[in-house]
Amino acid sequence: MTSTLDAPAFLWQAIRDDLLSTPHLERAGIGFAGISQRGTNRHLLLRDWTAVPAGEYLLQLGNHLEVSPAFWARHAKRARSSGEALVVLHSHPHDTGIPSFSPSDDGGEASLVPKIQARAPVPVAAVVISPGGEQARITDPGGAAEPLTVQFAGHPQPKGQPDVSKERFDRQLRVLGKPGQRILAELTVGVVGAGGLGSHVIQQLIHLGVGRVVVIDPDHVAPSNLSRLVGATRFDAALRRPKTAVARRLSRRVGGPTQVREVRGSVTDEGPARRLLSCSLVVGCTDNQWSRTVLNAIAYQYYIPVLDLGVELQNTGAMGGRVTWLVPGSPCLWCLNILDAQRVRAEQLPPEAYKEEVARGYLQGMDEPAPAVVSINGAIASIAVTELLARTTDFAGSQARATQLMYRLSDGVIRRTSPTPRTACPTCSNSGHLGLADLGTPPWTQT
Repeated sequence: MTSTLDAPAFLWQAIRDDLLSTPHLERAGIGFAGISQRGTNRHLLLRDWTAVPAGEYLLQLGNHLEVSPAFWARHAKRARSSGEALVVLHSHPHDTGIPSFSPSDDGGEASLVPKIQARAPVPVAAVVISPGGEQARITDPGGAAEPLTVQFAGHPQPKGQPDVSKERFDRQLRVLGKPGQRILAELTVGVVGAGGLGSHVIQQLIHLGVGRVVVIDPDHVAPSNLSRLVGATRFDAALRRPKTAVARRLSRRVGGPTQVREVRGSVTDEGPARRLLSCSLVVGCTDNQWSRTVLNAIAYQYYIPVLDLGVELQNTGAMGGRVTWLVPGSPCLWCLNILDAQRVRAEQLPPEAYKEEVARGYLQGMDEPAPAVVSINGAIASIAVTELLARTTDFAGSQARATQLMYRLSDGVIRRTSPTPRTACPTCSNSGHLGLADLGTPPWTQT
């Protein structure tokens, strides 16, 4: 089994700033992490942390420190109750490169970890941080220390060196370079919804050479889809071919390295939703609020980044669309008032109960098809795929990016916004489901 510590970039930066704030003295703290088991891969999702207060250092030097046992005991109590893994953090301020655990660290850990696990039988990770990087390992109850990889949530990191066809991707390589193209080749991108928006996204991912695209959609092609569904034909509508099959056929016809994997089902069901937990990131192309709720929860509970797409076309109102980046540190769809609790509830009603509420006038406009135009779908999809490129490769620079892009048809302008999350949001704050992973209520059962 391999283990990874997934840390939100903003949280990791706060930890580094604190632990390295005293260049001549080591500092320490403790973090809490949710646990996600994905096959043979275990992910610890760092949720929050607490620095050791100045008064609780028994000894604090430039190459050694000791912390009051009461500090560790207090925080082990939380882990015993919640089941969270514990992450013991300390600094090596004098190491200029990637730090190593010192003999002092080894001895201290050999004494501390069994005492913590006697109070809370949970995995305990140890991380040493220096100005040049970090080193980590993890110890399970009754086991020996094993290597632990640290990575940043929402920032895919290349693991191998997949082959890149220079002839096929020559023009892209001139922009992305080989490192960028190799990152694309390693990505697994989930696309939820293979209709008007999703078909544009899938087509572009195939042409880009993304390694794997997991397409989730329960629907079949209908005549009304032919004005906007990329790759669909009148024969597909006549045969009621699954939209996922159209996506897979498009991949075969284009050729190239991309593997399209069909999931014919709804992301509101456990099986299809779990497929997203193995994705590098997800592009949400659904107009269903219940589906959006599930994707919103996955983004924050499991640290699987989501690009949520929406198109709005009204005869007397706003016209355009948006692309919203959902990742720890950014506001979720509840914070942004994009999700409506009443509509989410209605979409989960059993068919008979739904019909009864419609008949009584409690639900209005639910069955009215949303307007759609192929060119506007294409514009929003292209903005989203370009944002995906910017966030997974270095071609657009390393400066901070807005969490939401708003396109308005009236003036043809894309506006960038980065709203602030709600402090105690049940979805995207650490007082809610943030980073709980398997320890929390499954996203596909949340209402």
